[in-house]
Amino acid sequence: MDDVLLDSQSLFLQLFSMYKGDQEWEKGKALFVSMNCRDPETANHSLVVAFIAYHLTINIRLPSCNAERMFLAGLLHDIGKLSMPDSILKSSQRLNVEERTLVVEHVKVGHDALKQLDFGSDILHFCYSHHERLDGSGYPHGSANQSEIGCIAAISDIYSALRLPRRYRSNCLSDKEIIEFLLQYDDQFNRNYTCLLKSFLNNRSDIPKERKVLIGNSK
Repeated sequence: MDDVLLDSQSLFLQLFSMYKGDQEWEKGKALFVSMNCRDPETANHSLVVAFIAYHLTINIRLPSCNAERMFLAGLLHDIGKLSMPDSILKSSQRLNVEERTLVVEHVKVGHDALKQLDFGSDILHFCYSHHERLDGSGYPHGSANQSEIGCIAAISDIYSALRLPRRYRSNCLSDKEIIEFLLQYDDQFNRNYTCLLKSFLNNRSDIPKERKVLIGNSK
């Protein structure tokens, strides 16, 4: 099992132990367990998004963002995918226009579901922003006005998407290759945040290596 996924799982256990009994975190855990039952690949992706969002927030030191809450937001950002049929969610083939439309809709579906469950505005904003881009090429709104949370969400999501294996591609990028990709597309991703991500990834050797596995086991 990939080391970044193991570290993400370890942080999951630490934070959910810390916030045990908190209503919002307990709801988040229930939703995440449902996602893992439906599609472990999407659950693993969400874990890594949460892990990166947490550490980006710590390194950026934003007074408007709380690292623990950014972890919860990352964990739930793709919950709208529960509404997608397996033929799309678990597909390894190129999607047609109609199927692509359903994929785009997962952002709004997830946002609306989290809103109905009374999650905080920061978590809703993370969910709604993770596919937006600074040049306006993202979705669902094509907004170029990215907030701090939006920049964290976008970089965390693309990092996980490129770092972990996916059904629709066989290769994964290394941390170095992902940073090069983000810097190449700095019209879409905040360059300052990318540099902070680079610094964190370069210093990950300082993270304790005692890891507890949440899902499955490492072989």
